[in-house]
Amino acid sequence: MTKPDNTLRSPLIEDLVGLPAGSLRVLQLTDTHLFADPEERLLGINTLESLNLVLECASRTLGPMDLALVTGDLVHDTSAAGYSCLHQRLATLGIPVYCLPGNHDEPAIMAKWLEGNPVSAPALVEQNNWLIVLLDSKLPGSEGGHLDETQLAHLESCLAAHPAKHALVCLHHQPVSVGSTWIDTMELDNADEFFTIIDRHPQVRGILWGHIHQTYDSKRNGVPLMGTLSTCFQFTPREEGFGIAKEPPGCRWLVLLPDGTIKTGILQIDSMSDTIDLSSTGY
Repeated sequence: MTKPDNTLRSPLIEDLVGLPAGSLRVLQLTDTHLFADPEERLLGINTLESLNLVLECASRTLGPMDLALVTGDLVHDTSAAGYSCLHQRLATLGIPVYCLPGNHDEPAIMAKWLEGNPVSAPALVEQNNWLIVLLDSKLPGSEGGHLDETQLAHLESCLAAHPAKHALVCLHHQPVSVGSTWIDTMELDNADEFFTIIDRHPQVRGILWGHIHQTYDSKRNGVPLMGTLSTCFQFTPREEGFGIAKEPPGCRWLVLLPDGTIKTGILQIDSMSDTIDLSSTGY
């Protein structure tokens, strides 16, 4: 696995225009942590307000996108009202939005409120010559992640059925250690089984996740590994214990090219909220 590259901080405009026919421009949002009450705060942050700032920045900077992926921890209090709020906000993007659950989500409630168009929670998306496989890594009763037999079988069957299509595999929990000791105790606990399937299918072009509240970019056997910062607050990278970083919220953009290449970068708003609780020891 190559050394992580955490320098992909801003979009290069040439990467987002003049693209070959069949390219997909993707916006990734993650760890939105919304609440039933739109005024509720987490570590001093109004999470809905922070999401709105990120979306406004993305609209101004990136221009039109083809779809959005939201990779877990959508609603912090697992409330129906929280998922309804998320649906209403993301529906205004005017593009398909595909969501998967994280450890803070309740998949049954999420599925009920995020069904249909334009915001949904599918297990597989097929567009142009790309597959986007969305996995549920939530392990009930745990902050860490696990892919059960059903999820592993879903991954295997999707890839086996479409060997000629490029694949982007998405989940919430990191399948590799990212160098932050405390968050790496909450990584995917059966990553070996996951990568055994990945390694059987050379059409996998990238693996994308959330959960870590920080940016991570590396490669494994030439396949990009991409972890993404939160739309609300970030954890201090490469630390043994919990800490809040002085990093503003943001999102990731990706371009899925027809030849299987992935271009990607990180977009952040100009500054972090002055209400954030940097002294917090957890949440």
